[in-house]
Amino acid sequence: MSIYPYPSPRNQVSFDRYDFVDNAKAIGMVLVVLGHSRGLPDYLVRLIFSFHVPLFFFISGFLIKSGKLDAPISRNAKKVLQTLVIPYFLFFLLAFLYWLATRNIGAKALLTAGQTWYSPVVGLFTGLESDLFVDPPLWFFPCLIMTAITYHASRKFLTLTASTCIFGALAFVITLFWKDSPFRLPLSLDSMWVALSFYAIGQYVREKNFFSNIKQGYLFLIFIIAAALLVCAVGLNGKVDFANMHFGRWPALYMLTAMLGIVATFAFSALFPVSGISAWISKNTLTIFPVHFIFLSLIRGVMVSLHAIPGDYAYGIEWSVVSSVLAILFCVPFVFFLRRLPVSNTRHSP
Repeated sequence: MSIYPYPSPRNQVSFDRYDFVDNAKAIGMVLVVLGHSRGLPDYLVRLIFSFHVPLFFFISGFLIKSGKLDAPISRNAKKVLQTLVIPYFLFFLLAFLYWLATRNIGAKALLTAGQTWYSPVVGLFTGLESDLFVDPPLWFFPCLIMTAITYHASRKFLTLTASTCIFGALAFVITLFWKDSPFRLPLSLDSMWVALSFYAIGQYVREKNFFSNIKQGYLFLIFIIAAALLVCAVGLNGKVDFANMHFGRWPALYMLTAMLGIVATFAFSALFPVSGISAWISKNTLTIFPVHFIFLSLIRGVMVSLHAIPGDYAYGIEWSVVSSVLAILFCVPFVFFLRRLPVSNTRHSP
């Protein structure tokens, strides 16, 4: 579908049908894969990590139709669990089996020394990235589950504006005073409060229709300004890590930096019609998100085993780009197979 639905003028973008979000999700997914690949320069890693996870929580909130919030809390919770729990367990099982098959090979033998074969199971129930070492991106699933259920429930008692302000203020306080504590709550019950702010802001932006009928020239200007400010903010705050509750050198900048990245991504996404590639990546984000990490590891392992690259290979940006593209391409047959499983529920995207 086009992002220029009739009768909008050609030099304007209508956000009534939200097709452009496919581009935003595709961009975010590509950035996630690149961010986890080896060889990417540190400044690009810092840039990507500054907003790629908040972007997905923002999009998840943005895509919630207000009418769905009128449903009973139990029904909404059941829907979220049905959509996300099965993929979470399925992808953990896949990563667990891959880890068992490769844990004594190469560098993994050193990284997992002392780990029993059942050690990864702890991560399945804590939902923490440090425990989910067989596939760290899986932490996103329990965090999104808790975020969505909590937000849907809160809207029974709070208005759109009140929930956005409360969750935004609470997240700012948490990011400001969190000091990389070694103690974490299971199932993302700590990081969830930060995720809630972006989820709530996404829903607020949708309901207030902030981007309605913006001329493409203005969209381009918004992108340039937001991207320039983002680069400056990342330079000041340094690397952040949402999954591990690390918000940089100047935590007060974290939420502003993330929102600059989100605005830049949305503005850029609306400048172009949705392609078939963007639509496919967008539709399959819940599959690519967890399995790309496995494919990146598999590509690297195969290349070393075939002596195509040495064990001490100096990974650079070329490797990062090529391995990321291959990892996404490997997802194509995997998605084809997965959709034919009777228990598959991974076609739903956040």
